[in-house]
Amino acid sequence: MPVTTHTCLTLACDVCGAKYEPDDYTVHFATLVEARDCTRIDGWTITADRKVYCGTDDDDHQTALDALMPPEPTIQVAGQLDFEDDTQPQPPT
Repeated sequence: MPVTTHTCLTLACDVCGAKYEPDDYTVHFATLVEARDCTRIDGWTITADRKVYCGTDDDDHQTALDALMPPEPTIQVAGQLDFEDDTQPQPPT
């Protein structure tokens, strides 16, 4: 049997550096899709730009996940008071 080189992926959390080792061994994945599918059940998140977040539930991890979310939309209906400055009535436009 010849010696063959294989490229694989291992995972470590971008926030805390924890490695994905579910049974005390490092899991090697062939593709990012395979890694995403296999680790999702353990609460890990892998983004399209290859950022990895483990399932630890603390403020640092939640802050990193919240940063992935788009900003809240601002909806202003004509004649409606703005919630940011509800002391001054807004003139209709």
